[in-house]
Amino acid sequence: MAIREKCLYCGEPVSQNGYCTACRLNQGFLRKAFNTSEYHYNVALDRARSRDLSGAIDSLKMSLRYNKMNIRSRNLFGLVLYEMGEVVPALSQWVISMNYQPERNQAVRYLKELRDDPKELERASDMAREFNQALEHAKQHSLDLAQIALRKAVSINHNFIKGHLLMALIYQEQGRKGMARKCLSRVLTLDRTNITALRYLREMGETEEQIVRLAEQGDEEFDDLFDDYYGVETPEGQRPARKIEPKTAAGKRRSVSVRQRFKESNLARYSNVYMFAGIIIGMLILYFLIIPGIRRNAAEEKDALEASYLKELSAKNSELSGMQMTVSESEKSVEKVQQEKEALQNQIASLEAQMVALKNQLASGGAALIPDKTDTDNDKNKPGDDDRAEQTYDEDLPGDTDGEAGDSEVQRADAGTHGTAETAGMTAGELKTMIENE
Repeated sequence: MAIREKCLYCGEPVSQNGYCTACRLNQGFLRKAFNTSEYHYNVALDRARSRDLSGAIDSLKMSLRYNKMNIRSRNLFGLVLYEMGEVVPALSQWVISMNYQPERNQAVRYLKELRDDPKELERASDMAREFNQALEHAKQHSLDLAQIALRKAVSINHNFIKGHLLMALIYQEQGRKGMARKCLSRVLTLDRTNITALRYLREMGETEEQIVRLAEQGDEEFDDLFDDYYGVETPEGQRPARKIEPKTAAGKRRSVSVRQRFKESNLARYSNVYMFAGIIIGMLILYFLIIPGIRRNAAEEKDALEASYLKELSAKNSELSGMQMTVSESEKSVEKVQQEKEALQNQIASLEAQMVALKNQLASGGAALIPDKTDTDNDKNKPGDDDRAEQTYDEDLPGDTDGEAGDSEVQRADAGTHGTAETAGMTAGELKTMIENE
C-alpha cells in the first residue's frame, strides 16, 4: 500500500484510497470542510469591515465549526470580541490560536501587546467588575446604583456593547426613553445589526428609517450619555427645552470663566469623590457620635456588673466565715465526745475484767465473790471468827454421831453455797445497774 500524502487533520500518512491511516478520515471531506471554513472567514471579514460585528461573529462561529484550527478565523474572532469590549473572551481565543500554531501567528503579537500594557488588563478587570455589580443591582431593582456602576464601566471602555444595552434597558424601565435611544444609538454605531438593540428600538415604536438615522447619529451624541440635562423628559421622550446659552456681543469672545459658568457639569465623573466623601462623613459620625455612646453604655454595664459581683462576693464571704465557725465548734464538740467515749470504753473494759474474775470465782466455787466494804472491814478487824464459831459449834455438840456430824457438815456446806449464790446474784445486779448507768 503506497503512501502519497499526509492527513490534513492529524498529519499522519494517507493511504491510496484517500483515508488517513490514523484517524480514518476522508481527505476529500476534510478539503471541503476547510474550504467552507475559509468561505465563512471571508464573509466574516467583510461584515467586520462594515461594522456588522454580530454577523461577523456568526460567520466566525460557523467557520470554526468546520475547522477549529483555522488560525485566521480564531484571531479575527478575538479582534471582534475585543472591539465589542469583551476582553477576556478575546484573550481566550488568542491563547487557543497560539497553542495551535506557536510560530508565525498574529495572536502572539496581540498577547504581547496586552502583556506590555498592564493598565489595559486592569481597566478590563474594573469594567467587568462594575458591569457585574450593576447587573446584581438591576436584579435587585436598585436602578440608581446600577446606573452609577454602568456609567463607570462604559467610561472605562466606550465600546462596551453589553453595558450600553443594560443601560438602555434601565432607562427604559425608568421611563427615560430619550436616554435609552441614545444608548441604543451608540450600540448600533458599533454593531449595525445588533439583534438586541434592534428589538429594543422596535418595542419602543421606532421605525426602520429612525433606526438607521439613530445608527448614523450614535457617534455625535455619545457625549450626551453622561449629560444630566436629559434627566427630565417629556412623555414622548423629547427634550423639554433647549439649553440656554449666554449671549455675547458681536466681535467679543466669551471668557473661559463665563463659558465654564454656564457649562453643564457632568456629575458622573465626581461619583467617586462623592462616595469617598460619604464614607469619610460616615466614619466621623460613627467616631464622634455613636462610638462614645457605645463606650459609655459599656462602662455603665461594666460598673453595675462589678457592683453586683462585689455584693455577691461579700455575702458569700460572710456565709463562708459563719460556716467555718460552725465547723470549728463542731470539731471541738466531736473532740469532747471522743474523749468521753474513750473514758467510757476504759470503764467498760475494767468492769468486763471484773466480771470475768467473778465468773472465774463462781466456777471455782469460792466463798464470797465481792463482799461489802463494811463486811470486808469487819472481817479484817476479826480475823478468826469463823474458826472460833465452828469450834464452838463442835464443842457444844460433843455427843453427836458421825451421821449427825455429817449432816451438820452438809448443812454448813449448803448454807455456804446459798450464801455464795446470793452474794454472787447481788453483785451481778449491781454490776449490771452500774453498767447501764454509765
